[in-house]
Amino acid sequence: MAGPVSISFRLALLVCFVICFVSCNANEISVEEFLEMKNYLRFINRPGEKTIETEEGDIFDCVDINKQPAFDHPALRNQTVHMEPASIPDWVNAEPSEYITMKTGRADRGCPMGTVPIKRVQMEDLLKAGSVSNLMNKYGRSGYSPDRLKVTQHKYAVESMSGLAGGVYKGTQVTINLWKPQVKSTEIFSLAQLWVTNGPSNTINTIEAGWNVYPGLYGGDSSTHLFIYWTADGYHGTGCYNLQCPGFVQVSSTITPGMSLRTISTYGGNQVDMTLLAFWDEGTTSWWLGYYGTNGGNVNWVGYWPGKLFKTLVKTANRIDWGGEVVGDSTRTFPQMGSGHFPSEGYRKAAYMKKIMYVDPNLVLRDIPTNVRKSETCPSGYKLQDMGTGSSDFRRYFFYGGPGGRCTTTSEEAGTTTCMEEESE
Repeated sequence: MAGPVSISFRLALLVCFVICFVSCNANEISVEEFLEMKNYLRFINRPGEKTIETEEGDIFDCVDINKQPAFDHPALRNQTVHMEPASIPDWVNAEPSEYITMKTGRADRGCPMGTVPIKRVQMEDLLKAGSVSNLMNKYGRSGYSPDRLKVTQHKYAVESMSGLAGGVYKGTQVTINLWKPQVKSTEIFSLAQLWVTNGPSNTINTIEAGWNVYPGLYGGDSSTHLFIYWTADGYHGTGCYNLQCPGFVQVSSTITPGMSLRTISTYGGNQVDMTLLAFWDEGTTSWWLGYYGTNGGNVNWVGYWPGKLFKTLVKTANRIDWGGEVVGDSTRTFPQMGSGHFPSEGYRKAAYMKKIMYVDPNLVLRDIPTNVRKSETCPSGYKLQDMGTGSSDFRRYFFYGGPGGRCTTTSEEAGTTTCMEEESE
C-alpha cells in the first residue's frame, strides 16, 4: 500500500501535469517547451536576501552579488566582481535644468550591501513570449534573427557613426528622452537606444542599452522599461535581454535592467530624460554601463559586459548607432516610435536624443560630427531630423519618431534587414 509520501508525490505530479496541460493548450506550446520553461526558471531565479515588489507588480530579488546568473557563463566562472571601472572618460555632466529628475520603479532604496536587484522571471513572462529562446531573442515571439527579419516587420530611425573621426571608438554617451509609445497586442516592441558594435552584420558583436515598451518581454506589461541587450554572434544564439542569461555583471543595488521607468515625458509638458554611458575600460577589460539623470551628480555604475563574452567587440568598436527601432506584425502594421509624433513638431512634442557623444581612443568624450549617416527605413511612419549643434543643454541632438501605422516600401528599404546591415550592403 502506498504511503503518505508516495501519495503526496503523485498528487503533486498530477497537479503539475494538469497545470501544464491547461497552460500548454492556452498558449499553444508543447509539453516539452513547458518543461523547458520550468527548468529555466529554476536556473535563472536565485534566492534573495530580500524581495522587493514595485507598484507595477515587478518582483526583484536581492541576490548575493557573487552568486548572480552572470557567473554561470563558462568564461566568467570564478571571476572577481569589479564594483567600478578603473578609469572613466572625461564627460560633460547633465546640468540641472527645467527637466524633472526621473523616478524609477524601485519600491524603496534598493538592496542590502553585498546584494544586487535582479528582476524575477515568472512563468507568465515565458508564456507570453512563447518559449525560453523567444524571451532572450531580441525580436521576441516573432522568433526572428536579423537575417530573417525582413523589412516588412522591422523599422528604424537612427543616426550611425562609422569610419568617421578615425573609425575607432571606445563607447558613447547620450541623453535619451523618455516616452511611452503605444504598442498594440499584435505588434512586438518600440524602443529608443544606443548600439556599440563591431564585426560584419551576420556575426556582429553588440552591446545595447536604452528604454523599451515590449509587452511580450515583460509578461504583458506595456510600461516603459530600462533595458540592455548583447550578442556575440549576430543575434543567432548568444546574449539576451537584461539579466535573463549569464553575461552582464550587475553591480548597482538600485538601478537594474528591466526596471520600470515610472516618470515619462508629457506631450506639450514636462520632458524627462535619462543619460547612459557605455564605454570600454581597459583596467577591468570590460564594457561598462553608467546611468544618471538630468539633475547632474555622480554616475551610477549599473554593471558591465566582460570582454570575454565577445569575439570582435574587444577594446574598441567600429560603429555606434543612436535612435529608435520598432518591430510590427505580419500585416505590416507598426507601433508608435518615440512620442508617436513626427520630428517637425519639435520640442515638448517630438522625442529627442541630445548631448550625443562618442568616446575616442584616448578615453575622451567628444561631440559626434555633423556628417553622421541618417537612416529612415519607413519615412511614412517615422522620421529623424538632425538639429546640428544646439545650446549647452542639447549640444549635438536630433528629433525622431512618428505614429507608425502602415509603411510603404521604398527603394531605400528594399533588401534591408537591420540598420547594422544597411551599411554593409
